[in-house]
Amino acid sequence: MTHHRPLPPCLHDLDVSAWAPGLYLARCLFRPEQLLDDAFHLARVPEPGTLRGAIAKRRCEYLAGRVCAATAGEALTGESLIPALGEDRAPLWPAPLVGAITHSHGRAAALVGHRDQWRGLGLDYEAWLAPRRALRLAEEILTGEERQALQGLDEAEQARRITLTFSVKETLFKTLYPLTGRRFYFQDAALDGEDRIRLLTTLSADWRQGEALPFQWRDEGDGLLSWIRVPA
Repeated sequence: MTHHRPLPPCLHDLDVSAWAPGLYLARCLFRPEQLLDDAFHLARVPEPGTLRGAIAKRRCEYLAGRVCAATAGEALTGESLIPALGEDRAPLWPAPLVGAITHSHGRAAALVGHRDQWRGLGLDYEAWLAPRRALRLAEEILTGEERQALQGLDEAEQARRITLTFSVKETLFKTLYPLTGRRFYFQDAALDGEDRIRLLTTLSADWRQGEALPFQWRDEGDGLLSWIRVPA
């Protein structure tokens, strides 16, 4: 549903929808070239001191993501709860929320749930990579086994598979980093079939090598949205 939260000119088309019990997704579009000095004030979002002086794109991405987070959180709890920016640049979700934020190519979204129902959440939007760029990035993003699985696909199909793998691995990081406090990288996980991603390294006592998490994704036309949900 369309949400009528006050928006500065750089943000538009804000909407929020229920995805599951205790879980909401909010989305908006953003235009950094229309970011004005009073944008954070109009949106009622505190601007971190570390962002002041940053380029318009970075500030607008942050603003759009926090507006989505606040909108989804308000749909869930009735309160406008905005995650702060941690020292590691990850969102600090206020109780009782858990969530994930994504922003890319003029789109922002936040998936926000109640901690009583959701232990961890991940979300990532990626524009489809062009074939040449995707193949250049394949060695960084994909494991040897994942690269082998590209054999027999044409360049366009390979690019879509690489983009999907990149997005799901970003989603996995957003899901598990808050739960483990440990950074990990593209080679530390691999897609396992069409709907699961498997850890290739141990992150904590609860998240060990071989653990597989289900993921979901959908084609958004110009890109894709992927998400992971870990029930409480």
